[in-house]
Amino acid sequence: MDLRVAGLNGLEERVESALNRISELQAGTRVQSDAFFSQSFMSDHTEFDSFAAFCEQSPWPLDDVSDVQDVSRDRLNGYIAATTDFETWEGMKTRAAEEEIIDQIAP
Repeated sequence: MDLRVAGLNGLEERVESALNRISELQAGTRVQSDAFFSQSFMSDHTEFDSFAAFCEQSPWPLDDVSDVQDVSRDRLNGYIAATTDFETWEGMKTRAAEEEIIDQIAP
């Protein structure tokens, strides 16, 4: 049985775009924190409604993702474990990337 499916051009473009985004993230491309950690992501997985609120309420002076990189991993992971669905900063970033890429594929 042969099966042909038409109309997949849009999906192919979205998958290609998602693959490009994966490559960018793996290469360490700078991202806008509020775009990467979207409002819906923050509301769904944290006690905060935005990444800015996450930074403002942290025990350290944080203005952006670059400031987060300067905090000791153990201290940061403790804050993340206490205020989010994640145990680590790496886990939070990975999940945000996964959700962003899935949103590109299945709008």
